[in-house]
Amino acid sequence: MGISAAVLDQYKNSIRKLFPQGEYWDRQFADDQSDASVFVKAKLQSLERFRLSMKELHNESRIESAELLLGDWERVMLGGVNHGLDTEQRRGILLAANAGSFNIESIRKTGRLFGITIADVRFPLRPAFFAHCRFGVDRMASPAAFSVLFVYASGAEQSVRDEFEKKLLSTMLANYIVHFIYGGK
Repeated sequence: MGISAAVLDQYKNSIRKLFPQGEYWDRQFADDQSDASVFVKAKLQSLERFRLSMKELHNESRIESAELLLGDWERVMLGGVNHGLDTEQRRGILLAANAGSFNIESIRKTGRLFGITIADVRFPLRPAFFAHCRFGVDRMASPAAFSVLFVYASGAEQSVRDEFEKKLLSTMLANYIVHFIYGGK
């Protein structure tokens, strides 16, 4: 989606319609050197600049097309700027953070952004409930009190792995205990 704008002649006609009607104004606009014509030309240039800036603003308001404000997007959504990554990787991380869901596919997608292959994701332990806890009734904590997660991955050097782990942990809820295992399963 983009911003579509009228051609300059349409803007010119729209500005002319704001002026009173009559023979005097018709003569004013017929003369290219009259004050009214010069005023309309000046406003056309202003509208053209505004139209271009609105298009740029629209592009910067979307993660998919942001360029100048990409660092601001990162500061707001991620808490810091990823200076070491190229624009597409940074944009991909922002899109993943903005996805709003956390599942195995989102873990794989985040891994791909860092050049890491996720072989498997396992929840090796099942939650246990004791005493007066029942599903549907939270006594002390919800059934998702703590979840252990094993992420089996391969690829990338240690510094990239550290960034991947930091990113993945920032998208998870605090109740996940995550173990990253590199080199196979």
